[in-house]
Formats: sequence, C-alpha cells, structure tokens
Amino acid sequence: MRTKVGLVDSVSIFAWLGLVLLVLGELGVRVSPSWFPWLSPFGLTYGIGWLLLAGVAVWRVISFRWIRAAFPVLVLVATWPSFLLVFSFGLGAQDIPKEQDVWGVMSFNVRRLDEFNWLEGEATRRELASWLSNRKESVWCLQEFPNNGKSALQEVGFLWSSPPRRLLQWPDGSGPSMVTSLTVMDWATWMFPKDAGSGRVLQADLKTPSGVVRVFNVHLQSLYFSQADYAAVEDGPSRQEGLRLLALVTQASQARAKQSHILKAKMAESPYPVVLAGDFNDVPMSYALRQLRDARVRDAFAASTRGLGGTHIGMIPGVRIDGVMVDTTLTVHRQETHGVLLSDHRPVTAWVSSGVDLN
Repeated sequence: MRTKVGLVDSVSIFAWLGLVLLVLGELGVRVSPSWFPWLSPFGLTYGIGWLLLAGVAVWRVISFRWIRAAFPVLVLVATWPSFLLVFSFGLGAQDIPKEQDVWGVMSFNVRRLDEFNWLEGEATRRELASWLSNRKESVWCLQEFPNNGKSALQEVGFLWSSPPRRLLQWPDGSGPSMVTSLTVMDWATWMFPKDAGSGRVLQADLKTPSGVVRVFNVHLQSLYFSQADYAAVEDGPSRQEGLRLLALVTQASQARAKQSHILKAKMAESPYPVVLAGDFNDVPMSYALRQLRDARVRDAFAASTRGLGGTHIGMIPGVRIDGVMVDTTLTVHRQETHGVLLSDHRPVTAWVSSGVDLN
C-alpha cells in the first residue's frame, strides 16, 4: 500500500512540474520580455512540460484513474496547437507537386562560410559548394554571409552561372544576403534602430511563379555568448556567472521583442504577399515569434516532416531557431530541415505556391 501511495505522489509531482512549465511557457509567448524578462527562457522548456504532463495523463489512464486523468488531458488538448510548434507529426507535409508554380525558399546561416576554421575550413566550403550546386530552391536566404563569399564559393567549385543566380549582398562585413534565380524587382538592406538591438534585414521584391512576393531575410538579435560562456553553461556556471548569462538571455529576448514589432509593421506595409525567412535566434514558443506569426504569415513548420526540426547544432539538441514563415495567401506544401553539417545551423526549405492552403 505504501508503494502505491509513493507512486501516486511521484506522478503528481511530475504533473505539477509539467503544468508549471506549460503555464510559464504560455505566459512567456504572450507577455513582452520588456515587462517580465524572466519568463523568456521558459520557451525552451515548453516541450518538456508538455511531455511530462502527457506521460502523467497516459499513466493515469492505463492505471484506471480516469477522473484524475481528466484535468491533464484537458490541458494537453488546450495546448495542442502550441505543442505543434515544437514537434511535428508530419500530418501537414504533402508531396511536392510537379506544377510549374511551386518554388522553394531556403534559409541557412552559413556562419561566414567557415572562414575561421570552426569546422574544416576550405573542406567545409568545398562540401557546401557541392551541396548548394544541387539545390533546386529559387531563393536562398543566407545569414552571416561574408563580403568575399561569392569568390570564396567560386574558388571551391560553385558555379554562379549554371543556372544563372544573382547575389544580393549585405554591404559590409557579413550579414543577411540572398541568392536567387528569379527576377529581382527591387531590394534593400536595413538595420533595426539602436534601441532595438543589432539585428539586420535584407528585403527583396521577387517575381515568383506566384506573382511578385516580398521576401524578408532576417538575422535577429543574437545572444553573443563567447566560447567561455558556452563552456560555463556546460560545466555549470557559478552564481555570478549564471546571473550574468541570464542577463544576456533576457536582454537578447527584449531586443528581439522590439525587432518583431518593427518587422510586423514592415510586413503590414507590403503591397505584395510576404515570406519571412532567417535566423530568428529564438524558439517557436517565444514572444517575438508569436508576434511575427500574428502578422500576415504562418510558420511553415506546420507542413514539416516528422520531428523537432532542430536547426541549431549546439549543447541543447532539437532547438529550432531558424525557419520560414509564409503569407497566408500562399500554400505551403512542405518544409524540410536538412541534416547537413556545414555550419552551426541546419538549413531549412519551404516549398510554396499560390492559392489558399486547404489543410
């Protein structure tokens, strides 16, 4: 009898922990980090909270504690749409039709083409050039693309003329750049105001098979963790280090919140359908990304293949901070997260066409 009571108590602890993580996560996407910055990290733990509560619900059902299972089940049903931003069951993914109006958008943080040999330097660039040469997307939104990127890729075998591709490049240093085989009607680069952090944007009006579309390639505020900071996280930071790292996380979240409002207004001004792609430096369950989804776009992850779709290759596996958001007037057929190891980010592709998505 004691064993039974102890088991019930331990399950209840998991239920409360899962519920707390879900509540804090749901608050974090709705409350600006400018007001309550300590809520922003709970976007990372949302999926854990949901799975904890799901485990409790399953245990109570198979243990015939149906009345006690009712509340967790109700919470899981209510938060199901949020969980689908974290994990995809592949239900929305379609076969890519062979119609002529289907075109692809890829987002990829190329990490300066490994010019500082974080991976294997020239060997990485050569592999990247080979991989890109076989891609069929009409638009590549590249982040951290260096000024000498065009020649650097050409030196390792990438052909810019077959098929003809035009490079729209950030004017200095490295930044968001765009490679496209489509006709460019107009394009511009801009930075967010100083009080909104250091994010960068390249926007272009492209003549796509779906008509003219305004594509925003963004790189939102980064954490700017040093190697020592990442090492401290892995080893367990001291109290002083922990407070400093938490301050960096919350400051970056506050900056991305401001940037999301500016981007939202910019997208609303577009006379054309919009596509937003880039390195968001934030998880799907965050205030900034909810603001962007509440604009005129939806996350293409709804049409993703099965899994977490993790894009950042780091200490925490499965974290999705890169992606593509597509105008609600366009159809998203499929999103793919590519498994290549050519940067500290994985590339993401969305295949879209004109028309209303019926799924």
